[in-house]
Parts: sequence; C-alpha cells; structure tokens
Amino acid sequence: MPLHIGAIDDDRSILYTLEAMASTEGWRMLTTNVPEECLDWIKLDEVDILLVDYHMPVMNGLHLIRKARELSSKLVLIALTVEDGGDLAGQLVLAGADDFITKPIRLADFTARIRLHEKLFSHREQLNWEERKKGVSKDTMRKVLEKLKEFSSPKDCDDVAAACGLAYVTAHRYLEYLAERGLIIRSAGAQDGRPGRPKTYYAVPVSSSNAPSQ
Repeated sequence: MPLHIGAIDDDRSILYTLEAMASTEGWRMLTTNVPEECLDWIKLDEVDILLVDYHMPVMNGLHLIRKARELSSKLVLIALTVEDGGDLAGQLVLAGADDFITKPIRLADFTARIRLHEKLFSHREQLNWEERKKGVSKDTMRKVLEKLKEFSSPKDCDDVAAACGLAYVTAHRYLEYLAERGLIIRSAGAQDGRPGRPKTYYAVPVSSSNAPSQ
C-alpha cells in the first residue's frame, strides 16, 4: 500500500519541494494552505502522515496539530519549523506532534524521517482494534471514498459497487462502516420515482474544500 502524506504550509514553494521529494520515493502527497481542507483529509482518513508548518497566518501550526490529534490518534504528525529550540519542541509534543523537521528541508533528512515514521504509523494501525475487528481494508475504504467524491449526486450501493468493482455485499459493508464513523452521509429516496420501499443513498458531506466551484 503506498504511503499517503499530507502537508500544509502557507509557502507554496515549500509545498512544491515536498511534492517533488515525495514523488522520488513513490509516495502520494496531498498539499494545501487551507487548514479546513487539511482537517477534512484527517476526517476522511486520507493521510497517514501529516506535515504541518508551525508559522501560518490563519491557524498556527500548534493549534492545527492539536485539532488534528483530537481527530486521530494513529496519524503521525510532524511539524515544519525554522526553529529547533527545546521550548518549542516541548510545546509541539504536548500538542500532539510526533516529531519536527527544520527548514530548509533537505531530501536526505526528509526521506529518513518519513521512512522512520512510516513504521510508527504501521504500528499504530495494528493497534486499531475497531478496523481489525471489522476486517476493513484501508485501500478499499479510500477507493470507496474517492469514488463517492467523484459523483455529483448521492448514489446507492449498486452504483458504488459497480464503480469500485466490488460485490454488493462488500460495498454495502464499507458504506455502512463509513456512515457509522460519520465520514459519509446516508439518505433515503424513492427508486427512480417508483412507489415502494425507498433505497438508501450515500454521499460525502459537502465542505469548503470539496464543494464545487461556482
């Protein structure tokens, strides 16, 4: 399974550098300068490791790290900062950060830290009893979420199963699992306008980060 990394920084050149570094290792990298979009990644379980710039104008990195940790205990959080003082490091750890990388970011340091924390994330994944108990595959869960985000309207289980290449029972299990966690919403509707038992439809909640542009 490819590693999924997210990064938030108000400096677009830093994000371009991180994207280039991640691509050399075959890692999937999502980047943004919008805190709400970053938090949506966590809610939808789209990233394994999150890099957070400490100095940001809208929401400082310390606050964002704290909110991110509240949303996920298994996510690996790494702060990006130009400072490496002990006081700051202590604040970051107390907020929920696992590590920090000082700027300017060097390829060797970046790849070494990510490989190290990939093992930490894998260990936390193994301790996630809920997912293990339900037999949930992260790859399949992300596939279902990605397909739902591509749809312009809510879809039923048949539509999702066909789009993802899954059996109906499997698709239904993942859709219900995601709905129970609050990652997607379910609604009832008539079957193509015909009378009878309503069907259940599923959709990803609309937010500022995934709403269609006007």
